[in-house]
Amino acid sequence: MLKRVLSLFLMFLMFATVSFAAKTYVIDTPTYGLLTYGSYDFGFRCFSNGNVISNIDFGVFKPLDIGMSWEIDKLIGDNNIKVAIPTLNIKLRIYEGDMIFPGIAIGYNSQGYFIDTSLKSGYVQKAKGLYVVLGRELFFDEFMLNVGANINDFSIVKVYGFINTMFPIFKDFVYFMTEYDNINYLPDARLNCGLKLSLSEYLDVDYIVRDCFGKDDATRVSNERILKLSYSGKF
Repeated sequence: MLKRVLSLFLMFLMFATVSFAAKTYVIDTPTYGLLTYGSYDFGFRCFSNGNVISNIDFGVFKPLDIGMSWEIDKLIGDNNIKVAIPTLNIKLRIYEGDMIFPGIAIGYNSQGYFIDTSLKSGYVQKAKGLYVVLGRELFFDEFMLNVGANINDFSIVKVYGFINTMFPIFKDFVYFMTEYDNINYLPDARLNCGLKLSLSEYLDVDYIVRDCFGKDDATRVSNERILKLSYSGKF
């Protein structure tokens, strides 16, 4: 029985293909990539305290993605459920990039983490807000590197930095993801890592460890383990 299961798994690895239409984000930080025109990406992110974020994004034009997200806290478990207001996500690529210069995209993401209506932002961990990101493929096929900056509070302007990368471990099946977020403000800086598995041409599963070296306090959860499911398709 075990041999049969292993044989089926090896066959699956051989024939699995990947679409990765959703290279628009690594974990918490954006890339310069967009969905292909006429495609969509629908996903669920399950994280601490039984919380779930659902999101859907559309490639409405070649240089433009538009989508929305919606967080529901305590959806899993026996505590009272909290429901956030749906949020807007938008990204515009302003330069495609070439062999010398990286691609450039600007965007706005209003999805934070952990609902708290007593806070001005509505979340314990603020959304990315307005951002600009530069990215390109380096060194070898599908090794993506992105760097960027964002502002998430316009009343007290602070500019944060981020860097992320994703590259194949087992081509067309397993990818490693890592990012360093909130670089300019060390108390909120986070190192996140994860694996992306392509179960089919359309379905991806991400296993993520967020804030790998942080210490728990009122605004963070260290070594938070997250499961994310994404389904990509085309109209």
